Amino acid sequence: MSQIAVSFGIGIQYVILLSFVYRLIFGFEEHNLFFILELPIEVYWIGIIGMWLLGVWVSITFIYNVNYTACFNQMKEEEYALATGGTYKYVRHPAYIAGVFEIIFIFLGTGIWFMFFGLIGFLALPYQAKGEEKMLQEIFSEVYEEYASKTGRFFPKIKRINKK
Repeated sequence: MSQIAVSFGIGIQYVILLSFVYRLIFGFEEHNLFFILELPIEVYWIGIIGMWLLGVWVSITFIYNVNYTACFNQMKEEEYALATGGTYKYVRHPAYIAGVFEIIFIFLGTGIWFMFFGLIGFLALPYQAKGEEKMLQEIFSEVYEEYASKTGRFFPKIKRINKK
């Protein structure tokens, strides 16, 4: 069920983005602008730069996950290796968090506030992630436990400095 919700969120954001691109190509009509906020130029630049940086993040994520499997396919257990380098060194689900930041950066770069409806599907991410982690725990046992203890699910863990 969580896979459907995540797919819904991704689908909504791309429908809205395609609608925006279509309107840019064929021209806006005044009554179609209600879903676009006028933002300061600096905010647009933050969105554009954020999308570039996100592209680098996603590229690194796919480079280090040689076993990428779409959420609707089963993993090939006999051929699977645990990805722990690149972006996986910091978070266990870098592609999921990239999807959330993609919505934010598209909003900042375009002013399309409807993009936030795409976040609805991402509410299922914790359930999706827990299911995947359970499966990885079964496959990799102690290796995965050690990896999970060092990395955050969606955000990097902050290491505490002990003062004496």
